Amino acid sequence: MPTKQKQTKKKQAKKVTPIKSTQKKDNHWLSAEAFILLAVMFVVVESIGLFVAYTLFSLGLAQTSFTGNIDDVANSLILFLVMMVMTIFTLIMMRLNKTKKLLWLIEALAVFSTSIIVFSAFFPTNDVMVLLTTIALMAWRYTHREDMVFRNVISLIAIAGAGAFLGLSFGLVPVLAFIILLSIYDIIAVFYTKHMVELGQTATKNNFAFTVAIPTEKHKFELGNGDLVIPLVVATSILINGPFHNNGIIAGLVLGASFIGLMSSIYSVSIGKKPLPALPPQTALMIIVIIASLLLGL
Repeated sequence: MPTKQKQTKKKQAKKVTPIKSTQKKDNHWLSAEAFILLAVMFVVVESIGLFVAYTLFSLGLAQTSFTGNIDDVANSLILFLVMMVMTIFTLIMMRLNKTKKLLWLIEALAVFSTSIIVFSAFFPTNDVMVLLTTIALMAWRYTHREDMVFRNVISLIAIAGAGAFLGLSFGLVPVLAFIILLSIYDIIAVFYTKHMVELGQTATKNNFAFTVAIPTEKHKFELGNGDLVIPLVVATSILINGPFHNNGIIAGLVLGASFIGLMSSIYSVSIGKKPLPALPPQTALMIIVIIASLLLGL
């Protein structure tokens, strides 16, 4: 019969299990695969968006802001209010169980308008080709509604077009005011009203092109289009309308800062396994880069 001392040693030996500590370290969703997929998507969509913006600007097709003055902060307030009205309208339709048809309509309008913007940069002298390419894209989309990969393609085109369009229309100060307002709204919509989570779940469930999917073996991440649109808006505004001596370099640094902020959000989600607003860390890092660049006279 074993002694009490031997029994105690056996119990202590059982408690020391390195497997448990390993499980805790690996108990997250983030992987190298997710990082690579996000990096590729980010670089591709931001590069296309900047190309579209620069091409349209070179052709003299840049859009005017709401007030006609790209440096007027009122532009950011008007755009923010427009977004809030659209969000409230969508939420009301959700309560009336009209969400699916409404969101398909909103997506169709968004895909059509942003595709026209993007393809106008690739076929600047051929309006017929722009229209035919847009129609073909939409036809494929609505005959393959369950295709997640093509949904990503549609989302990235929409992001490139929307980001280029908005970035061309706003100066640096209005853009900064706009992203600060959006970041505050993002926090409220995710943590307090939680309607952003509800909208995201609805979009993901129906495979709407309002999010970008990053599928991995561990987990399928879903990023709102705004998480990729906003850095493009800021970078485009700086590239085209920026006050810096090296607008192109600062635009690149801003995109790099935004990517770091986005990855920090995904890492936090993979650990906590709860929805988090991605814009606040992106906005904070982009603003730091912009202020540092101004102070350094870059």
